[in-house]
Amino acid sequence: MQHSPTNAAAAPDAGQGEMIGVGYVRIPAPQLEPLLDFYAKTFGMQQIGCILEHALILNVGRTPEEATANKHVRVILDNRLTPVDQNPVAFIVRGIGSVVERAKAHGATVTMEPLVARNGNLVAKLLDPTGNRIELIEEGSDKDENLYLIGKG
Repeated sequence: MQHSPTNAAAAPDAGQGEMIGVGYVRIPAPQLEPLLDFYAKTFGMQQIGCILEHALILNVGRTPEEATANKHVRVILDNRLTPVDQNPVAFIVRGIGSVVERAKAHGATVTMEPLVARNGNLVAKLLDPTGNRIELIEEGSDKDENLYLIGKG
């Protein structure tokens, strides 16, 4: 069944509580340090914190200070989780070909080379060194008119 924004239920008003954004993406990381190295070298993420001994908090930035100030969605590497058939983590990128090559150089397995999806976005898929599924998307995937086309190209 296809859903469209026009038949979706109305969002609750602020008095009823409301979702205002995505807080973080949690990625299984049986071994934290090697995966921290992969995400730093491949995607330019910096460690900005930790949760006890089981998780590292990352964000995008040229320095840890810049990454800490970045208010976009954070990534948490968690060694209590294992990479079982979870939904892919989707990263919006620029220069998808370069990102894919960098990922390969740091231990990723590319499962789908970059291709043009029906909505015009470039999409690639890979497994990080632990086996977590990652989808890379370039160009406009966060625009409302494209949200329902992801994964169909």
